Amino acid sequence: MILTIKHTTNYSYSEPLRESIQLLRLTPFNHHRQSIIEWHLETPGALIPFVDWFNNKSHLLNINRQINLIEIIASGKVEVDKDKPNPEKGTLPLEYYLNHTELSNLHSGMIELSNQIKLRYQYCNTTDLGTKVSMLDYLSAQILEIVPYTRGVTHSANTASEAFILGGGVCQDHTHIFIACCRLMKFPARYVSGYLYTTDESHTASHAWAEVWLNNAWYSFDISNQCRAGEHHIEMAYGLDYLDAGPIRGCRIGGGSEQITVSSLVSNNQ
Repeated sequence: MILTIKHTTNYSYSEPLRESIQLLRLTPFNHHRQSIIEWHLETPGALIPFVDWFNNKSHLLNINRQINLIEIIASGKVEVDKDKPNPEKGTLPLEYYLNHTELSNLHSGMIELSNQIKLRYQYCNTTDLGTKVSMLDYLSAQILEIVPYTRGVTHSANTASEAFILGGGVCQDHTHIFIACCRLMKFPARYVSGYLYTTDESHTASHAWAEVWLNNAWYSFDISNQCRAGEHHIEMAYGLDYLDAGPIRGCRIGGGSEQITVSSLVSNNQ
């Protein structure tokens, strides 16, 4: 499937900026399941490209002139294949993906849920791939039941434990809860940010899901949609949590109050 993406981010300021530095993770991967046909980044300043320690294609944008509006547009076409486990382990040791972070922290209820699932599957460091996948599919389903998809309950700074307590959240929250439980059960797990194509155009923001290293490959788990990451999913960045893999992070001097608007449109060309 060939998907066309246009991701637009606007930052408007009540006063002129003095300086802004932003980290962009807005370039898709070329890998076993997807390939870039064309891709463009439009920004109000020069970009410095680099690859980070997660192998994310990243750019630094430094603006040191007085402006009141920053518009960043990422657009292009990507050919995406059906779900396939990713055999590329990456440059970081798998043990690194067992680390909990502030955003993927644990709540007592999450610990209890993980222990119940291990007991249900009589899990004791089994090497059977089918058992592992079934167990994590069940974990995914339980998380969505306990924390149903609900917009407006959480925001990007909420932690896994906070979303679990609130009993509602979006894809970012589901992914943080899931990877926290996986790490507790000694499964290396990473956060994936990207885009999701839906036929009803109901999803107009960046998407998130998880990947877990099982036996000899990364297996995907889209908790919010209860599916694998297949030909409707475009992978943009990996990390331990949203802060490592989110589309844009930055800091600024000046500007007064800030207003941010974001839209991402994904369409099918095939």
